[in-house]
Amino acid sequence: MRPVRLTMQAFGPYPGRIVVDFRDAVDAGLFGIYGQTGSGKSTIFSAMTFALFGAPAKPDQEAPSLRSDHADAGMTTEVEFVFDIGARRFVIWRKPEQMRPKQKGSGETASLHEARLFDATGLSVDEITDQRRGKIIAEKKVGVVNAAVSEMLGYGPDQFRQIVLLPQGRFETFLAAKTKDRLDILRDLFDVSLYRDLAARLKADAANAENHVRGERDVCARRLTAEGFESTDALASGIVEAETRHAERLEIENTGRLALEVAQTKLRDAEAIEAKFKAAETTTTALSALEAGKPAADALAERVAKAERARSLLDAEARVTEAASEISKAEEELQNTQANAEKAANAAKLAAEALQYENGRAGEIETLRRQIDELDRHKQALDNAASVTDALQKLQTAEHGARIALDKARQGHTSLQTKWREKSDGLKIARATEARRHDIGVRLAALRASFVAAEAFENAGKEIQAANTSVVNLRSTHETAARRAEEALDKFENAERRLSAAQALHLAAKLEAGAPCPVCGATEHPAPATRALENVESDQTFRDTKSAWQQADKAARDVAERLAAARSILKEREDRQAGIPRPNDSAAVLNDKVRTELLALDGLGPQIDIVRVESEIESLDSEIAALATKREALRDSHVECEKNTSVARARLEEMLSSVPLALRDQTALSASRETASQTLLKREAAKTAAEKQASETRDAALNAQKDQQAAANAITNCRERQQKEIGAFKSRLVEAGLSEDDFRSLKPDIANIDTDRATVEQHARKLAIALDAAEKAAAAIREQVRPDLENLGANQHDAERDLKAATDQRSSARSKLEQLTKLRDELADTLRKLDEAEAASGPLRKLAELVNGDNAQKLDLETFAIGAMFDQVLEAANLRIGPMTNNRYRLERDLEGGRGRRGLGIQVFDTHTGKARSTSTLSGGETFIAALALALGLADVVESASGKIRLDTIFIDEGFGSLDTENGAGTLDQVLQVLSKLVSQNRSVGIISHVPLVQEAIPNGFYVRKDITGSTVESRSVI
Repeated sequence: MRPVRLTMQAFGPYPGRIVVDFRDAVDAGLFGIYGQTGSGKSTIFSAMTFALFGAPAKPDQEAPSLRSDHADAGMTTEVEFVFDIGARRFVIWRKPEQMRPKQKGSGETASLHEARLFDATGLSVDEITDQRRGKIIAEKKVGVVNAAVSEMLGYGPDQFRQIVLLPQGRFETFLAAKTKDRLDILRDLFDVSLYRDLAARLKADAANAENHVRGERDVCARRLTAEGFESTDALASGIVEAETRHAERLEIENTGRLALEVAQTKLRDAEAIEAKFKAAETTTTALSALEAGKPAADALAERVAKAERARSLLDAEARVTEAASEISKAEEELQNTQANAEKAANAAKLAAEALQYENGRAGEIETLRRQIDELDRHKQALDNAASVTDALQKLQTAEHGARIALDKARQGHTSLQTKWREKSDGLKIARATEARRHDIGVRLAALRASFVAAEAFENAGKEIQAANTSVVNLRSTHETAARRAEEALDKFENAERRLSAAQALHLAAKLEAGAPCPVCGATEHPAPATRALENVESDQTFRDTKSAWQQADKAARDVAERLAAARSILKEREDRQAGIPRPNDSAAVLNDKVRTELLALDGLGPQIDIVRVESEIESLDSEIAALATKREALRDSHVECEKNTSVARARLEEMLSSVPLALRDQTALSASRETASQTLLKREAAKTAAEKQASETRDAALNAQKDQQAAANAITNCRERQQKEIGAFKSRLVEAGLSEDDFRSLKPDIANIDTDRATVEQHARKLAIALDAAEKAAAAIREQVRPDLENLGANQHDAERDLKAATDQRSSARSKLEQLTKLRDELADTLRKLDEAEAASGPLRKLAELVNGDNAQKLDLETFAIGAMFDQVLEAANLRIGPMTNNRYRLERDLEGGRGRRGLGIQVFDTHTGKARSTSTLSGGETFIAALALALGLADVVESASGKIRLDTIFIDEGFGSLDTENGAGTLDQVLQVLSKLVSQNRSVGIISHVPLVQEAIPNGFYVRKDITGSTVESRSVI
């Protein structure tokens, strides 16, 4: 960044409008900003800092305090800064938050912070005014402007204060800072987030791998415990016991199956005998039912005979019914002919009236013929004007096309202008969005690293909690087991004492006077043991209590071993957590923050090519200008077409003056003539049709009267036939011996004659068959005894129940065996894989420890990477400190000092003593020189390491008063010589100082004068 022009208004100690033109000073290379203490020298740099970033040079200073106390109340505080980055020129304008007089009434009102950023590339400094600052890049929203400036420069306000302005005492502080503090500064200047993220990822992956193995082993242990086993060896013993239990259950199941087969055979034999008894009962019941139904069968046979006589009379009855039907049809026909006769008479009357109506309007036919002749004359006039009409239509088409082209050009011009505005607005939004995207990316990387660390810490805490719970549970279990072991030991010792007493009684009972004792060999037995044998302990009780004590003692020892192992695990996990830094936030909170940032990042949408959008806007400018020229040409063409159309329209009107307006169109005229012709034809056709209809309806009325008379004669004939058929039917009833009531009651049975006859015959056959079956069934059970099926069924049910229980027990034993076998195989495979995984993750865990600072130097990967960049900074600084100290001092990295985080310490090597020592041992002047060299070296490395950051100009604020002088210069002269060399390397250096010798050595620059009304700035140059 190279300053060009700074304009301050009512800013700091400057009450009016001050313009600082840096062009001559920057061209000179080395320049100064001089003045009395407190005059406002540093305010110039503060104004540049505020213009760029909206923040003063001093971080603790509030923006509203920048307003000058000497300024008029009506003058606003503003800053405008013109600066170059490479070949591009930019202008930024800001107005800080301040109080101003109200426009109406008395008092003051607050004015908010405003900012605007412009691209002034191509404009000279003198062309840049308040009304013309170039193309807007960002405006209004302060955050958007700040983001755009940081994006262009490649650094923010803190870095600007550190590497562009070398302020009073600031780099002395950096020179003496601890590794952690210096790391925070360098982390912002050198992007080594890749190494920080890599170390965090390796640490997280190693922790995940270790947690996975540990968790899977815990799962295996829990599976064993759930099955009641404390180890895989105990599981193997359990499998052997399960195999034995399964074999026993299988033998019991086979015995139960044989018992069930015997019971089933007995039940089947009994069921066969029972079936014979039931068959005899069934046949007897069936025979009784058939014998009871014989009277009904005889009555049905008699009714069948009568129904056959009634069936012989059906033909006579049908002829009577047919005669009645013919009478109904003849009566219906008479009604129809009467209706037809009336209808025909009415039609004849209507036809006569229609003929009379048509004869009354015959005069309309002649009128229509005259109308058609007149329309033919109009058509001739239209034909004569056809050529003029065609020409007019072509002209109208041309005029319409010219109007459409003109409208299209207007719309296109408007559309391009709208598109230009949208593109410009989009460009502003895109620049602001990309600035926010960069900020979110920086925050997201930091949050992810913090989340990984917090998750590792919380996982370690959960493991400690689980281990602590296990210790508490095992401690309680151990106390219970120890108490049970003590109780079992007491019982065993009591049983042992009682058993010894019983054995003494047995021996005493066998002692004889003079006979040797089988224990001691003595022949005298003065006091043999005496007691009832039934009250002493048995040998079996002794063995039982001993076995119980041994088992309880073994259980207590096993629990003690498990408790010791659990305590060891708890200690190991507590030690491991102690080595993990405690996070400020929980993993859940950090995860929510990460998700919030990701949502914010997603909400920004896809990335936009800002350069491409700028190019599109420039193309739109060219298109808008070209389309405006085309629009004017189209407007002239449209006016000419309108003129030609008016001339042709007047000539056509003259030729068609005799033709009504409604008939000047060929289509309308043809339609009118066609309508008249159709109407004429309809009138003539209607008259002819009316005459024909009148004649036809008169003939139809006469024919209908004849049909009516014929229908009346037919009814008389049908009634005579009906009386004849009724007499014949009554004679047949007498011959059959039936009355009319008998015939009607027997008619329903006629349809069932065959079915009823078959029913009678079937009953006779069933009765014969039932008699035979009853005799055979009685013979089959004559020698048999009826079995007890209920008792035999109960026996079979009991056998089935026993077999099912045995099968269930055998199945349960087999399932348990398969379950344990499967568990053994799965655990063996899982434990083998866990051993392999633990061995495979060993290098990863070791690497994670190394890159996260668990090494001899206590250096993590990020500090190591920044240290590599810091070595370059020190090399560049030594190029400056050597000439400024007659090559006495050289800055080195201190890798050994400190108990905590280290790797970025600084020490100074003194060639006079040949030893390195702390920078705190330097004098005030030496400290200034070392800090200045370090700052200049840092600026060199930052610019070379980042292709985006350009440090064309740097400022040094005070500190020269601490340098010694010899013959008027001394060390000061050496420092100034080094600064002059910087200028020869295409970098301008501005010195802020009040030292007279500095002013004499570097006359170029500015002088700030202070009086009671405020300060002013004067330009200085070589005299």
